[in-house]
Amino acid sequence: MHVRYPIWLRRVDRPGARVFAVLFALESLSRALLVTVVSLQALALLKDARDVSLAFALVGVTGLLASFTIPIVVRLLARRFTYTLGALLLVAAAGALATLTLPGQIAGMLFRVYGASCLAVTTSLYIMQYINKKDLTRSEPLRLQFSALAWTLGPWLGVALYEALGPNWTYGASAGAALTLLAVFWWIRLQERPVIGPATKPPPNPLRNLRRFFAQPRLRLAWIMVVGRSSWWVFFFVYGPVYMLQAGEGKQTAALVVSAGNAVLFLSPVFGRLAARNGLRPVMTAAFLCVGGCTLLTVAVFDQPYAVAGLFLAGALGCAALDALGNIPFIRAVRPHERPQMTTVFRTYLDAAELITPTLCALVLTLADLRTMFFVFGLFVLSFALWPRFLPRRL
Repeated sequence: MHVRYPIWLRRVDRPGARVFAVLFALESLSRALLVTVVSLQALALLKDARDVSLAFALVGVTGLLASFTIPIVVRLLARRFTYTLGALLLVAAAGALATLTLPGQIAGMLFRVYGASCLAVTTSLYIMQYINKKDLTRSEPLRLQFSALAWTLGPWLGVALYEALGPNWTYGASAGAALTLLAVFWWIRLQERPVIGPATKPPPNPLRNLRRFFAQPRLRLAWIMVVGRSSWWVFFFVYGPVYMLQAGEGKQTAALVVSAGNAVLFLSPVFGRLAARNGLRPVMTAAFLCVGGCTLLTVAVFDQPYAVAGLFLAGALGCAALDALGNIPFIRAVRPHERPQMTTVFRTYLDAAELITPTLCALVLTLADLRTMFFVFGLFVLSFALWPRFLPRRL
């Protein structure tokens, strides 16, 4: 008997870049709706930029430690259920933040970080299963391009809903996007090769995975560079709105700056083509120089909010190039049999960035002002321009 399966079921036996781009866009929408709201609400509750930094640092260190449990979760639940857990944690984060209390704020930030970690690790494993390495310079920029609309509209829309209709509308929209992501994920039915299966033996020691990861120079290099990229995004998302408010601008203006900075993600395919033609090394070096240099220049025009906003946008352009290309060195270097363990360690770059950035900023703000903090952080990001020269020339 011949059975005709729906076309979409046949397609997901070998999903292409567009499938992962759609999933990433939905995940991005859920997170982008809250990215500015989280910072502004933290400032409203804590009243001081230094205390906001300490709160983000607390979340960063907790998220970093918690991320090492993800291999255990994947072994116990399998990949698809770990992805499901990540989406549900985004829903829980919205609910906790909606309480408008300091405990709810911290809990929501933690749920959001751990949920994003679960989604990122499992998505990376699916991508490495389905996308050929030679196609990464096309698929990774496409994934970012699909998410660009979410990251462009989300920060402004989240604040607009918060101001006009109330917090519950913003948090409800974020939870709704996460639930839609979950529904689409189960609808497309990604097949799961037995890279990771249900636990049949004790889970690996996370410290052993750490040692194995950082013993490999190419993986170590890939991790360092994405830490630099993500640190700047954390800085932009947290201190961009904080700066605009302290400069006398309104919440809507602060949100528009963040949205405009994310709009440059639409240019991701351009950076993919540049890297395909010239290699990763020159493109990533120029991008780090752009990001660090623009951050340093803000010090010269610190009393002019719109000039600072313009430099933020120029820096975001460089960071978009790093977003489009930054994961490729890792994906090309990791050994197939080590993908689950090494992907989990690699994914800690986000948690490390969310720890390093607010910790550094809190230390500077303890001793100096916001302008000095911008200067120090600009130097910090600029130093990462040294690392791409160690990439293999063939990349």
